[in-house]
Amino acid sequence: MSHAHDSTVPHHHVTSGAVLIATFIALVALTVLTSVLAQVDMGRADIFVTLGIAVVKSAMVALIFMHLLHDKLFNGVILLSAIVFMALFLGIVLMDSGQYEAQIRDYVEDQQALLPPA
Repeated sequence: MSHAHDSTVPHHHVTSGAVLIATFIALVALTVLTSVLAQVDMGRADIFVTLGIAVVKSAMVALIFMHLLHDKLFNGVILLSAIVFMALFLGIVLMDSGQYEAQIRDYVEDQQALLPPA
């Protein structure tokens, strides 16, 4: 009896050493790129570039090391969608928190003015 197309039989995929090494090199390169870009002021694009790199790195880990590349497409789509939306929501929250920085600074200064002199 052949199990070539039987969906109930588990299939094991072995990732080649070359793919694992290439993935490692790509992850290290993206980490170095993130560190280099941390020294560059890109204004508002900074958070989107950084989160974009993080999304690419997490997708690589999920696809290669978690074997989603060989799993059902639906599982990969769900995971990648969750990662993209999480990065998007985090980026929006971080951008929005900068809008209140002046008010927070004023509040801290007001509270310090109320303290008795040391």
